[in-house]
Amino acid sequence: MQDTRCRMQDLIHESCIVHHIPTMTNPRSKIAVEGLPYIGIFVFFAWITALFDFNVLSLLLAVTACFILYFFRDPEREAPKDPYAVIAPADGRVVAIDKISEESFLNREMTRISIFLSVTDCHINRFPVTGKVIATKYIPGRFHKAYLNLASTENERLATLVETEDKEQIVIVQITGIIARRIVSYLTLGDLLQKGERFGMIKFGSRVELYLPLGCEVAVAVEDKVRGGETIVGWLKEREI
Repeated sequence: MQDTRCRMQDLIHESCIVHHIPTMTNPRSKIAVEGLPYIGIFVFFAWITALFDFNVLSLLLAVTACFILYFFRDPEREAPKDPYAVIAPADGRVVAIDKISEESFLNREMTRISIFLSVTDCHINRFPVTGKVIATKYIPGRFHKAYLNLASTENERLATLVETEDKEQIVIVQITGIIARRIVSYLTLGDLLQKGERFGMIKFGSRVELYLPLGCEVAVAVEDKVRGGETIVGWLKEREI
C-alpha cells in the first residue's frame, strides 16, 4: 500500500520528478540526453540573433550554450573493484557527515554523508553499491540552497532504498537546490544495478546524501572533493588487509 501511494505521488509530481526507462547498458554519448533540449534552444537563438546582427546577444547565448554543454557532460567512470566499497553517488564536496535517524524508510539511526554539487560539478548520479531498488519515495518541499543543512529536511527530494546481496540496506537521497528544480531518475522498483552505473541526475546545482549502516567505516571527511562512480566514501564491512 505504501509503495502504491509513493507511485501515485510520483505521477502527481512528475513535473518535478522525471522517470526514464533505464538506459545504463546502452552506448552513451559524452553529453547527457537531458541537456540536449537546453543546448538546442540556446544554439538556435544564438544563430537567429546573429542573423539579425545582434552580435553581443548572440555571443552571450553561444557562451551560455557552451556552459550548458559542459554542465551536462557525462564522462565514463571506472568503479573500484572492492566488493564492500561504497562509492560517491555524485561529484561534489562533502558538506556533512553525521549520525541521524533515517526517516524515509528504515526509521533507525544511520551514518549520513552529504555531498553538495555546485553548478560546475558533473551532475550525473551513480549507484554507490551493487544492489536492488526496494522502494522509492518522493517528498515535496522547498528550494533552499543545497549546501545548507536544512535542505536535507525541507527541500524537495527523492529517496531510494537499496538492498545489497548481503542484505545490507542503504538509502540514497537526491535533493533539489535553489537553482535545481528537476530530479531525473532512471530507476524502477526491482532494478538491479551494478556499482557505478548511472541512475539519474539533478539539474543545475543540488545535493545527494547517502545513509549507511552505523557499522560502516567512513573513508572521507568534511570538505573533501569526491568524484561520482570513483571515490570510495566508505566500506560496508571491514577491509581485508
